Amino acid sequence: MPRIMKTAAFVFGGLIIIVLLIGWLFAMLAPGCEDTTCETLFSPDRSHKVILYTRNCGATTGFSTHIALAKSDEDINDGTTIFVADDGYGEANLHPVYQALIDIRARWIDNHSLELSYERKARLFTEKVKADGITIIHRKR
Repeated sequence: MPRIMKTAAFVFGGLIIIVLLIGWLFAMLAPGCEDTTCETLFSPDRSHKVILYTRNCGATTGFSTHIALAKSDEDINDGTTIFVADDGYGEANLHPVYQALIDIRARWIDNHSLELSYERKARLFTEKVKADGITIIHRKR
């Protein structure tokens, strides 16, 4: 193999290694998703709670609305995610108080029933109807 081809192969191989190292470095230093709690509502007997929160995963994604159902002494990570949606590329209205949430309301009907009322134009990703013995009623408006 001529010397020029060996040099080109060496340079090309080195560039590939550099690109892979830079990609690995960005992946290690990139921030993860950030959750921000907006509202927590306890069931009438205070055995459970729903946590309305936003998730932001960086500049290339928008905010998403999440709701977790948890026992009273648990946090977001211990609970069950029962609802995830976003504004459908700006189609759905935002919450009047928490501008990073879609316009959504959570209301305990009793100790075993929860009602979620939300924007019809929201883009849904998760919509559970039962979790931890709690029935979840979804109302699109």
